[in-house]
Amino acid sequence: RLGGQEHFYLETNTTLAVPSESDTNLTIYSSTQAPSKTQNFCAATTGTPASKVVVRVKRMGGGFGGKETRSVFASCAAAVAAKMTSR
Repeated sequence: RLGGQEHFYLETNTTLAVPSESDTNLTIYSSTQAPSKTQNFCAATTGTPASKVVVRVKRMGGGFGGKETRSVFASCAAAVAAKMTSR
């Protein structure tokens, strides 16, 4: 009898959220494969228009989808903390 196999993603999820008073209210540096999803969720959780949230991502490869949704939680938590502390 063979059981199913689940992938275990070794890559860490990292986020840095930087608030600002400029045209862009929030800049998110994230290790994600879905920057638009990160932008929309961070905007919704902070009450910021999505047009004022910029997500920056370095080139990455070999994630096989493991960074598509799993990093959104860390990004939202960092975004809320950055907005609340203005740091």
